[in-house]
Amino acid sequence: MTETKARRRAGRPRVFDTDAALDKAVRLFWQRGYEATSMADLVAETGVAAASLYAAFDNKAGLFAAVIERYAATFSVHLYAPINDPALSTYEAVKGLLERAASSFSEPGTPAGCFMYSAAAAVSPASAAIECLLRDKRIAAEALLIERLQRGAAQGELAANSDPAVLGKFINTVMEGMSVQARDGATINELLSIAKMALDRWPAAI
Repeated sequence: MTETKARRRAGRPRVFDTDAALDKAVRLFWQRGYEATSMADLVAETGVAAASLYAAFDNKAGLFAAVIERYAATFSVHLYAPINDPALSTYEAVKGLLERAASSFSEPGTPAGCFMYSAAAAVSPASAAIECLLRDKRIAAEALLIERLQRGAAQGELAANSDPAVLGKFINTVMEGMSVQARDGATINELLSIAKMALDRWPAAI
C-alpha cells in the first residue's frame, strides 16, 4: 500500500452503529435541549468521532433531525400505541395514552418529561428551523389523537355536543403539563392522578 493510499484510508470516517449513536444522542438532547448540546458533547456521549458524525449528518442540525425521527420511531410509537389500537374503545385508547405518558415521562432510565417538549426549551430565533421540526411532530401527534376522537364521535362514543378537536387539544395540553411536571420531579403516581382527573371529565355518550 502506498503512503498516499494509507493516508486516504486513515482519513475516512469510520463506520459506526447509527441507531446506537442516535439513541445516545436522543438522551443527550432530551436532557440538555438543542441549544445547550454541542458537537463536542455529542462526540463524547456517542463515542463517535466528529468526522464520522459530520460525514453522516452534515452538522448538529442534521443530527438533530435524525434524532427526532429516531425518537418518533421508538418512544413515540410506544406512547401512541393505544391510539392506534383498533381493539380499544376511544376512552380506553385515551386512557392508555395518558397512562403511558405518566410512566414514560417519569421512567428512571430516561430523562424526565417528553423529548418533543424538553428539547425545544430555549431554542433561539437563530434555530427556528429546529423548532419547526419539533412543532411539526407535535402537530402531527395531536392530529392523530383528534382523528381517533373524531372516529369515536362518529361511532357514538362521545357526547353529542362534544368537539373532538377541542377535546384533542385539551388532552394534548394535559400531556404537555405532565411533561413539565415530570421535569420538575413529579412521581408516576402524581402524574397518574393528573391523568385520572382529566379522564374524569370525559364527555361520555348518554
